[in-house]
Order: sequence, then structure tokens, then C-alpha cells
Amino acid sequence: MARVLHSKDEAAAVAWVQALKEKLQASAAAEVIHGLNEMLPRLRDTRLDSRGDQDQDEPLGSGAMEPPRKQYRTRFQRSGQCWTTAGDEAPMCQETLRRNGRWSLLFPHEPADFDSSEN
Repeated sequence: MARVLHSKDEAAAVAWVQALKEKLQASAAAEVIHGLNEMLPRLRDTRLDSRGDQDQDEPLGSGAMEPPRKQYRTRFQRSGQCWTTAGDEAPMCQETLRRNGRWSLLFPHEPADFDSSEN
């Protein structure tokens, strides 16, 4: 999205992404989502540049997201479980931190190689 918005200025694209990261780290996810939603009308006519992405060794397709999506669905849609949108946010964040090897950000007292699936 940064490359679409700032196609001629790589530094501006990097700065745009960095600003979003800082907002996310400051727990302002709702603000980030709202801002991205406001941009949608400007991006509706944008098409993917698969050839350009391929030239830059960018992943094509949704294959990278399919396994995690299925794993999350298995974790959060077990028989008898019922989650609200607000209620699944915390365990989803915990699961993401665990999967990304960043569990110690949430629980610094745990060893770096802690895997909650073992307990």
C-alpha cells in the first residue's frame, strides 16, 4: 500500500509505514484502521502489479497466509467455543506473539524458547 501511495518516493513510503508502526506500538490500532479505511476510496481503482512484484521478489498469491489462517481457525473455532469480536482479540494477540517468537514481550519472565503448546 505504501508503494501505491508513494510510488515515486521510496523514502516517503518507508516513513508512511514507520508512522503506522509507531501508532500500532502505541496501542492506537483503531486509529490506524480508521485511517486505512479512509484511504480505500483512493485505492479502489488500483490494480495489483504482479509482474512488478515478481521482479522485486515479492510473494504472489495468498499461499503465505493460508497455513496461519487455518491454524488460527483451528485454535479459535473449536467445538463449544464462542468468541465475540472484542473477546477474541486478546487470545489472538497472545497466539500471534507466541507464533512469532515474541512471547517474551508479553511475559519477560518466561524463557525465550517458551512454547505455550507444551503446557
